[in-house]
Amino acid sequence: MSRRIDGLYCSKDTASQQIKAIIQDISKHAAKARREVEEAVAELVQALKSRESDLIVEIDALKNEKIRKLEKQLISIESGQCPPAPSEDPEKEPDPNVHLLDTDSMISFRMSDEDFMPKLQGFGCINDESTYASKSFAKGPALGIMKMDNPSYLWVFACNRIGERRKQGGDVVSCKLSSDKDFDNVEVEDLKDGRYRMKFVPRQAGSYLLHITAGPEDNAEEIQGSPFKLVVRAPTNYALLGGVAGAEEPEGKARIGEAGEKEKANSLGTISRPLGLDFDHSGRYLFVVDQSNHRIQVFDTHQGHEAVCTFGKRGFGQTDMDTPHAVCADRDNRVVVSDVLNHRLQILEFQPRNKKFRHLCTLGGPGSGPGQFQFPKGLSMTENGHLLVCDFGNHRIQAFDTADGFSFIREWGVKGSDEGQFESPLDITVNCNGEFLVSDMNNRIQIFDNQGKFLRGFGRPGRKDGEFNYPVSLVTNDENALFVCDQGNRRMQVFHASDGQFIHKWGGSKKKKKAEDDPTEEEGEKKDEWIGIRQPAGVAVNADGTVIVADYKLNAIFAF
Repeated sequence: MSRRIDGLYCSKDTASQQIKAIIQDISKHAAKARREVEEAVAELVQALKSRESDLIVEIDALKNEKIRKLEKQLISIESGQCPPAPSEDPEKEPDPNVHLLDTDSMISFRMSDEDFMPKLQGFGCINDESTYASKSFAKGPALGIMKMDNPSYLWVFACNRIGERRKQGGDVVSCKLSSDKDFDNVEVEDLKDGRYRMKFVPRQAGSYLLHITAGPEDNAEEIQGSPFKLVVRAPTNYALLGGVAGAEEPEGKARIGEAGEKEKANSLGTISRPLGLDFDHSGRYLFVVDQSNHRIQVFDTHQGHEAVCTFGKRGFGQTDMDTPHAVCADRDNRVVVSDVLNHRLQILEFQPRNKKFRHLCTLGGPGSGPGQFQFPKGLSMTENGHLLVCDFGNHRIQAFDTADGFSFIREWGVKGSDEGQFESPLDITVNCNGEFLVSDMNNRIQIFDNQGKFLRGFGRPGRKDGEFNYPVSLVTNDENALFVCDQGNRRMQVFHASDGQFIHKWGGSKKKKKAEDDPTEEEGEKKDEWIGIRQPAGVAVNADGTVIVADYKLNAIFAF
């Protein structure tokens, strides 16, 4: 089937014929649009006529009711049965010869409070562009790796003939799976802004093809990239994360990068005090906050965790950083870094093709007003492109719209330990229900709705399961599991992100000395040997289930 967009391309030899054909089509579409306007107005007029009839019936009914009341009261007055009217002077008795009529003569019409007359100026619109399937595209976690029995999503972005995003809905967007019986509850929702949200619940592991089309059924066309390959795997076995307790090299653990040494601390791939982590939307590239080197590093997980590029150096200039803390990436390859001691955010663009960063802008500066920060730390991104920032020193969360130039949306939170308050928020993540989970220095996690209203919370200071000592980093995976870097307790904890129910934990410990170790060794001469993670400071989870943990103390990044 030929693409609709192909009809708009021409050469010198074909231009005349194609333009004549399009002009004819313009007249046809104009005539069709005129008929649609006439039909819509006629339908509205008919609805108004129907309402007119209803109102006239109400007027006649009210008139008859008023007359009936007065005629009935007249009989009562003439027979001496009608009670007197209450006296206007409360100190006097009612006059038996004075009566108050049961109704007056008023019958009127007024427009309702929601008068639609001003809205008629905006009734309908004439549009001169449409959706071209071959220019439209899809993004979302469902195009990565899905897990059995867990809902996953993608978004179809409708585009016009030159590939620009459309801002209106109303298109017919459909999907078809190569095996419908292996999926439940396939839904397509028109978000009315040029996006169409698709939801899938896979029931069987395997590989599938997903065809996505746009346009009416008799002329539907597949969008760019369709058919898409879907991969479904079994759910994560959390009990296996971290390997066997006490093992010198836990099963499944791989190390990324090298510990920074003074003579080569700034070289590519060396790490000094790693903190925040995040994957790009494809799950291939891992972004790492290399804090003591005041930069971001990128590792290619498809090439043996090879370091591919860095960005940043210590300073106060427009593109410099001073003690970066967290990083998060959106689906347009924009990368946001919290530049803590400069009290701002750095907005970068990662270019996978040439494996380089491009600096886009800085956001904020020191202060307590909207869009200002005091030591910004944790970051997260919502599915609709809202950036959430833990404004550590101002004890609040700020939200920004990435689709509108990172414009300020709202803030919430005040200093305190009560529900909904913060004592220096550390990190924030979004669960599969769209709720916000925030950790703070009160050693707890609070859950809010997307407007910042407190819903519930869990956790308290301590060392037991579900208790925390400096929960510095959070992330939620596609199975709605919450991973927490419980740094002060030298461990990772995993919970259900909806209710805080404990699932699993793993951590590290000192290596036990063997009998042959020299008992005369002077104290402090030999450093403690450590097994597993020692000071977890950042966590990221890939769609394939890989968990990446940054160890601040060991200058290491581990993949589990």
